[in-house]
Amino acid sequence: MKIIGKGFLARHLSLAFGDRFPDVTAIAVGVSSTVHGTVSEFDREANAVYEVLRDCRKDGHTALFFSTASAGMYGAEDSPGTEDGPVFPQSIYGRHKLAIEAAIAASGVDWLTLRLSHLVGDWQPPHQLLPFLVSMVKSGDVTVFRNSHRDLVDVRHSIRIIEHLLETGVRRTVVNVASGVPEPIERIVSGIEQRLGVQASWKIVDRPLDATVVSTEKLRELVPDANDFGFGPDYLDALLDRYVGPAADKRIDGPTPPVGGEQVSG
Repeated sequence: MKIIGKGFLARHLSLAFGDRFPDVTAIAVGVSSTVHGTVSEFDREANAVYEVLRDCRKDGHTALFFSTASAGMYGAEDSPGTEDGPVFPQSIYGRHKLAIEAAIAASGVDWLTLRLSHLVGDWQPPHQLLPFLVSMVKSGDVTVFRNSHRDLVDVRHSIRIIEHLLETGVRRTVVNVASGVPEPIERIVSGIEQRLGVQASWKIVDRPLDATVVSTEKLRELVPDANDFGFGPDYLDALLDRYVGPAADKRIDGPTPPVGGEQVSG
């Protein structure tokens, strides 16, 4: 697999696949913040995608693109959260991702677009959701946006999903990669506190209800193993047990894992 990018997801793709899927180019240089993305970052991602599409058209390769299943894409009240249903993106980030999806679909190359919810895993950068919340809890002060929800997925499960989709020849379609369970931010923070043995001071900020439900029907049909991942009410506890606290610190001690495969910096 040729991997464009060197970040969190690119690292896991490289470790998982190495030289497998040599006819697939994974575009893992997306804007990492759903809120604070800049025009230059959006331009960088778009230009990287266009370059990949030109190369894929020349070489007959498949473009693997990572879009978003966040509220930025599915947050409208009349959005059903399905891949083929109407979407009315609620942010510049969501509109940008949808535009890139359209450019890929019209490119004439083989492609696979995965709309990712919030991934969780080892070696995650500190600005992303779970490590950011962990750092706030450790500091003793947490700002909690009441009515906010987040759908979390273990990056290991996302890798298994990608592997199955590529192995079974799924192409020219969009697939949600999500648990389908929007978790209240209060529950996530409380779970972090329990595992760290810390009681932080909460500053509650009210906001409109944000509980986007992402459909996993297509995912479960295409990847039957996803039915065994534990998606449901206990999934958050499993994630927090693995990635928060002493167990997580011991597991990821040491150097950052090497990035193998064919890698191009974004």
